[in-house]
Amino acid sequence: MANRKILIVEDEPEIRNLLNNALTDDGFDVYEATDMQEAITQFDAVEPDLILLDIGPPATAGLDTCAELRSYSNAPIVLISSRSGSSDIIQGLELGADDYIVKPFDPEVLVARVHANLRRTAIFRRDRKWEASAPAKDGVIAYAGLEIDPVRFQVLLDGKPIALVTKEFQLLVHLARNPGTVYTLEELYASVWGMESHGNTRTVIVHLSNLRKKLEPLPTRPTYIHNIRGVGYKFDPK
Repeated sequence: MANRKILIVEDEPEIRNLLNNALTDDGFDVYEATDMQEAITQFDAVEPDLILLDIGPPATAGLDTCAELRSYSNAPIVLISSRSGSSDIIQGLELGADDYIVKPFDPEVLVARVHANLRRTAIFRRDRKWEASAPAKDGVIAYAGLEIDPVRFQVLLDGKPIALVTKEFQLLVHLARNPGTVYTLEELYASVWGMESHGNTRTVIVHLSNLRKKLEPLPTRPTYIHNIRGVGYKFDPK
């Protein structure tokens, strides 16, 4: 079986070498880029399974790279940032990144996060392949005004398509398959990202917020995804 391919987009040689060594030691094939143009060239050449993307400072170039790569690929993107509370992280997640890790980081933790994101992506693709073998409508999750097709990666709201990034879609599928069940942020992270959050639930909050904005005509009076204050979230179509 071929090794999984990781693309590192990082302009600091020391960090780039640290990432490369940790991932290579764990059996990954690693490719490097220092800016958006190199990242696009490398991506086209090797089609990586996952991208590790530094977002600054300054953040503009990293965010532009995130948006560009996400525009034509669903490969997981894990952001690397020096600031845990940074608005740059939130913007990166809104642009379609899947996860983030903050400098300084333990290389073993980073490798574990890479494995978790790859594992969840593989499970998601396997489930879609299995559902595709069923009759066309069997895999569709349907509620009043909302239709979710995991095979075609498609969501229709009142008959109109809604564009979701991968993690938004995975969250929606997970919640919609378990209507009425209240999930904590930690439980959602474990189910959709494939590992314990260790307090890193901001990425779940951002993806849920974006999902609700796209899905709910009035986010302050939700129809589908409800926040149970102090507990978590549930899918409960009204």
